[in-house]
Formats: sequence, structure tokens, C-alpha cells
Amino acid sequence: MSSKILTESGKKKLEEELEYLKTVKRAEIKEALKFARSQGDLSENADYSAAKDDQSINETRIQEIEDILKTSTVVESSENENIFDLNKKALVKFCDTDETEEVTLVSSVEADIKNMKVSIDSPLGKALYKSELNKRTVVQSPDGNYEVEVIKIL
Repeated sequence: MSSKILTESGKKKLEEELEYLKTVKRAEIKEALKFARSQGDLSENADYSAAKDDQSINETRIQEIEDILKTSTVVESSENENIFDLNKKALVKFCDTDETEEVTLVSSVEADIKNMKVSIDSPLGKALYKSELNKRTVVQSPDGNYEVEVIKIL
């Protein structure tokens, strides 16, 4: 697994999810399994099958989060006011359409494209990460390359 970049808030979000999965969710699944076993024959017990599936999904997610936390690098944004960095919001001009959007650069854990919280692991995020104010940058997208420019850091 490759190293991911996380912000402090992204790391905290993962740690909270991990704690929930290990304590609350595991307890819920344990109760569901206990109830399903009390119904008798497990070979055709849909409740038991569902609880086992939930358990598998939960344990897989726990392992994923633990791996991310072990291999991640926690970084914070720079103090330079002319550099677009993690946890900063900026007005970004999409040069091909001449439209502007408010974009926030975040770690992949915090990405939310509906609210223009762009992961630094995405093509747009990679192009904008550490870009300077008023300098055009090429986004290398699977759909084709295009240029963006950071107009103002908010």
C-alpha cells in the first residue's frame, strides 16, 4: 500500500471511525450473531448470513483504516499566503471554460466533490497542490488535459 497524505483533521476523522467500528459496530454485530444463532439451524438462516457479511465488511474496513494510519504522512498547510496548499480555499479559474470555482484542497479522506473539497490525490488536486497565485497549471486528466489558475486564496 502506498503512503497517503493526511491532514491532522483527516487523521482524526479516520481514528474516530476506527474507534466506532471497533467498539460500537463490533458490539452490534456480536448481538446480531447471538440472536441469529438462537434461531436454530444456521445453514438456511438469513439473519446469520447477513450478520456474518456485516462482520466481514466491518473487519475489512478496520484493516483498511489501520493500514492507512500506519502508512500515512500527516502534513499541514504552509504559512505562505501565495501558495495553494492543504486546507486552504481558493478561487480557481478553469481556463478552457473561463469559469471560476471555490476549491478547497484536502486529503483523500476528506474529499467531497459536491462541496468542491478536492483531494490532492486527484488530477485536479495534484495540479493545484503547492501551485502559486496567478500561475497557470496543466491538469492531466483521463478526459484530457486542461489549464487552471489560482486567482485568489481565500
